[in-house]
Amino acid sequence: MRRYKSADYIFVSAYIRSREKHLLTREKIERMLEGKTPQDALKVLYEMEYGDDSEEIEASAFETLLSQELKKAYALVMSLAPEPAYFTPFLYPSDYHNVKTLLKAEFAGIDAAGLLVDTGSIPPDRLAELTRSRDYFNMRKEMAEGIQEVIDAYGATGDPRIVDLILDKACYREMILEASKLKNDFMKRYLALRIDTINLKSLIRTKEMDKSREFFSKVYIEGGHVPESVFTDGYDETTEQFADRLIAYDLQELFLEGVSKMKETGRFTALEKLCDNRLLGAAREATYIAYGVEPLVGYLAAKESEIQAARIILAGKLANLPPERIRERIRDTYA
Repeated sequence: MRRYKSADYIFVSAYIRSREKHLLTREKIERMLEGKTPQDALKVLYEMEYGDDSEEIEASAFETLLSQELKKAYALVMSLAPEPAYFTPFLYPSDYHNVKTLLKAEFAGIDAAGLLVDTGSIPPDRLAELTRSRDYFNMRKEMAEGIQEVIDAYGATGDPRIVDLILDKACYREMILEASKLKNDFMKRYLALRIDTINLKSLIRTKEMDKSREFFSKVYIEGGHVPESVFTDGYDETTEQFADRLIAYDLQELFLEGVSKMKETGRFTALEKLCDNRLLGAAREATYIAYGVEPLVGYLAAKESEIQAARIILAGKLANLPPERIRERIRDTYA
């Protein structure tokens, strides 16, 4: 396969930069927040070229609009990029979401129709067929192995929680594997940080649940910068003591602030927001790179963050939450 150089990305990088002016800004977020109705908030998204010029949807169906936009963003990048394979790994979480949904529905004896998302690398109907028939031959190796491990573990324990534990590990193992093949340091750093933040959130959740370090080891995902031993050796330490272990990975302040805000508000969303902001900050480093794979990765990360912000706002509007309550959950913006 031909190896492309950064210079081969000059045109597509310039085009993607021109698309950044359509990203959600803080000013647009405020307009969405101050809109009197959920439909007012949706109008801001339509102004940003969300949708396909067909009839506008009801606010309660906003997930359809957001899924369409994410799919459109990936389709744009992958249609223009000299090497679309660079961006396929970012579609894997949607694939694994669907596999998890299919298996949980199967174990519960219910239909998964209407619960699958169409933003992965495999069409939902096709993935449903492969999963139900256990057609491992036509699946990616890591996914097939993960599904079989789930089936074996569920048969032994009957615990549906193992579905997420096993398949989350399989998903990120596959993402890291693909990123290592592509030999792009920016992408590898970004994915490693993404895994680090997941592991930090898992640590806090398992300790809040009063679970053992052995349980944490089951949910720990490999591939981040922070090795498992840092978490397990410091599992029973105080917040401040464990935070010192994170200094070498530049995660000490994030951890301390996240735990502090959790204690202050009683909500886990504070830590999630801080982690998402750190990830967006890492993606924003792509703005300092004139051309190459990096601006495209940064744009996709920005779109994912933007869509998450839109989801928080619209869900809050539909729940009749006041703007200030919704605002405290909004992440930073890329633009």
